[in-house]
Amino acid sequence: MPGQKKILFRADGDGNTGLGHLYRLFALVEIYKKQFQFIFVTKASSTKTIFPKDYHIFLVPEDITINDEPLWLHQNFNPSEHLIIADGYQFKSDYHKQLKDYGYHLIYIDDLVEGKLYADVIVNHAANVEPSNYQVQPYTRFALGTEYAILRPLFVKAAQSERHINGTTNAFVCFGGADALDLSYKATKALLETEKIKSIHVVLGAAYKHSDIEALATQNTQIKLYRNLDEHALCNLMKSCDLAVAPSSTIVYELCTVKMPILSGYFVDNQISMYNALLQKGAIEGAGDLSTSTVQDFKTKLNIIINQKQLGHYLKAQQKLFDGQSSNRFIKLLNDFLVTFRKATKEDMLLVYNWSNDPLVRQNSYNTKEIDLANHEKWFNQKINGDKTLFLIALFDNQPAGVVRYEIKEDHTIIGVLVSEKFRGKKLSPSFLSESAKYYFKQNHLPIFAYIKEGNKASIKAFESAGYDFYKKEPVKEMPSFVYKLEKKDVKE
Repeated sequence: MPGQKKILFRADGDGNTGLGHLYRLFALVEIYKKQFQFIFVTKASSTKTIFPKDYHIFLVPEDITINDEPLWLHQNFNPSEHLIIADGYQFKSDYHKQLKDYGYHLIYIDDLVEGKLYADVIVNHAANVEPSNYQVQPYTRFALGTEYAILRPLFVKAAQSERHINGTTNAFVCFGGADALDLSYKATKALLETEKIKSIHVVLGAAYKHSDIEALATQNTQIKLYRNLDEHALCNLMKSCDLAVAPSSTIVYELCTVKMPILSGYFVDNQISMYNALLQKGAIEGAGDLSTSTVQDFKTKLNIIINQKQLGHYLKAQQKLFDGQSSNRFIKLLNDFLVTFRKATKEDMLLVYNWSNDPLVRQNSYNTKEIDLANHEKWFNQKINGDKTLFLIALFDNQPAGVVRYEIKEDHTIIGVLVSEKFRGKKLSPSFLSESAKYYFKQNHLPIFAYIKEGNKASIKAFESAGYDFYKKEPVKEMPSFVYKLEKKDVKE
């Protein structure tokens, strides 16, 4: 769409540092690429063979240091035309501040919860992190917890389905891109020595360089090795298994969406928070610090799972943590970020008239007849000049995109919302509703009522996504309708 910002996805990864930051941003690319143009910015030393072929990749020269990079970005990408989503431990406080000083909007994917951060939005999908853990700026927003799990589309879909497991016979093993400690070998060796396991499926990362597991697989036909699996193949492989061994990184979140008993632990600091949260919630069986684990340690922990008569408690905990709506939340997160409002003026009269006469708008309205221009002009001027109406033009990335109107009554306020045809399909209604409610409640305290035709499922979903609760059924102009309600106490700043 003309004038709309492009997203710069910024992450690095190779055999030494691991590939997790790249894969997380790949998942976000899949969520956002239908609505936004994007460029993936990475160091020339990153493992480029794992990048999807359709990605536009822009390489950071090796002689550009992390201190020089904000200036280099500014020289190559106009801040008014690009926003940045960054994932990596090298992007610390000074980096954030320089980007903000150059005028960029920054969304930062965080694991470590350390230092003073200047990002506009901080995403941390560990289950036990709170805004109070951070040192941030007054403008910073948060997207925290497994509600914002960074998952690829097939795993989001998998989270929406139930699963039942009665026994453990087919095991899945994966320890990420490099697996420097060769935990894949230790876990597989332990599974070989564990009764009831019939097959062991081991996924090796693109940067895996060890050889012992190859010999082990040659000697034992129940072991199958896999490399470079795409999302579809990986998801199907997980679904064919009923037990998993994996670290507390993004892979364990994907396993939780498929749902199965999981033996998980940590071997680097950024996995500890995720591990503790999943263990506390009962979603995994804990293996603790994997960096010192032996084959016998793996075997002992695996037997705890295998000898249980009931395994459903793991699956129920996983289902509770991952509800399959994270993609919608990420879309709303970015929409919220780009949505602003201004009060309507007389110059907007014709624009609102044309929007209001759109066939779909008329169909969903209680008055379905086409609006007369003269009557509209009179009505419009009364509304924008009266003290009982808050008439807002919604802007998306600074472009007029719709209307939110609040009609203030004695003991409540009635809301109306409209998204222009040009901006439909971008799931903007929830953002228009939730962000304008913040605007409204800064100067009003009355609860907001929304009247929705019973058959208008899209509007019902939008209001629910914006935090509105069902209040009652009530006919409007003899049409069966639902009334939804939002109060000031339910609005998050």
